[in-house]
Amino acid sequence: MSKKIFFVFLILISFVYLFLRFYHLDTLLDFRFDQGFFLLDSKSTIESPTIRLLGPPTSKIFEGRQFFVGSNYYYLLGIVGQISQWDPLLITSFFIIFEFIFYLIFIFFLRQRFNPFCAFLVFFTIAISPYLVGHSRFFWNPHMLIPLSVITLISFDKFVQNKKYIYLLIASLCWGFAFACHYSAIFWAIFFIYFLIKSRLFLNLKSYIIILFGVFVGNLPFFIFEIRHNFYNLKTFIYVYTHSSQGGELTSHYFVFPLLIFIIFLLLFILKKLPKSNIYLFLILSLITTIQFKIYPSYPSLGKIDGWSYSDQKKVANIISKNCPTNFNIAATMQGDTRFYDLRFLLTAKNCIPNKVEDYPDSKKIFLVAKNDHTPESETVWEIDSYKPFKITQKIPLNALLNFYELTK
Repeated sequence: MSKKIFFVFLILISFVYLFLRFYHLDTLLDFRFDQGFFLLDSKSTIESPTIRLLGPPTSKIFEGRQFFVGSNYYYLLGIVGQISQWDPLLITSFFIIFEFIFYLIFIFFLRQRFNPFCAFLVFFTIAISPYLVGHSRFFWNPHMLIPLSVITLISFDKFVQNKKYIYLLIASLCWGFAFACHYSAIFWAIFFIYFLIKSRLFLNLKSYIIILFGVFVGNLPFFIFEIRHNFYNLKTFIYVYTHSSQGGELTSHYFVFPLLIFIIFLLLFILKKLPKSNIYLFLILSLITTIQFKIYPSYPSLGKIDGWSYSDQKKVANIISKNCPTNFNIAATMQGDTRFYDLRFLLTAKNCIPNKVEDYPDSKKIFLVAKNDHTPESETVWEIDSYKPFKITQKIPLNALLNFYELTK
């Protein structure tokens, strides 16, 4: 395949990739609890004069105890937030482009390592994947494992080819950074072992010293915290998983984002040894794509809440911030995030700051978004129940499903 044909196909698939992700992004954007919570923490992190060592907490909680990953993601998100003036749509757009660039790097690597046809099949599968398109409509710390795994894989490949330890160090630094984003990066240990065996350096002590050093530096804030606080996260991790009888919920992102790049590479590596490998690859990727469209038809929004789109979020934020009161709080009962971290961030970005999440009973006003078949008096969530009795001083229909209320003592 000539270079001209290669680049024509590359441009066409790139257009499909970007079109599917940016098409109506302003209305399909999933800006929910995680995104609001992360941005609030990132904003305070980037604006604080002191260095933050820990980042997002894990979802596993037992007896009120949970453990945390490093702060790397918060600093990255904070830098992007500063550049974009804390606009969630622009931040999401940045991460779409950021991930796209690394997929391109990955495709060029596959073209060189295997052949252009394999690279295009993989790229097209990634481009039209309903699961990946759905995930592109919000930013999330596990997503960072895609670009980090691309760098790690290419570094591994170069290390196997020329045995230069600088490439093993780069891979290890990325592994440390990946741990700072999500604990599912533990799966990379399998590939570190695989590539050490492949490079015939599995029993080489120097390799392990470099790996440990790279992981330590790549996740430096986390390890500084651990050393200062008597290995709090490690002890909490052990305590939670040895005392809790309830297993942690393992959702798809625990496997897709840490493993996708490596599995594609290993699949191509195995198929390369078979006759008619391109046909086998086509059949496997077609099956995977068909299954995705069965599970996620018509490119759905993965975090959709009926009646609550990004435009509605901005509308409510504008209503409150236009004449921003003092001593107020916000609540939502049409979603699981009753403390309303998505709106909480949008208001904070407008310098209209609600009271803390523990201060509902002492607030002078509460702004509530609820389903129109629920009256505020019938709500039983703590955020509203602890505020009773109250008066409804304003009611605005947002759409056919939701109402906006102003409650006062």
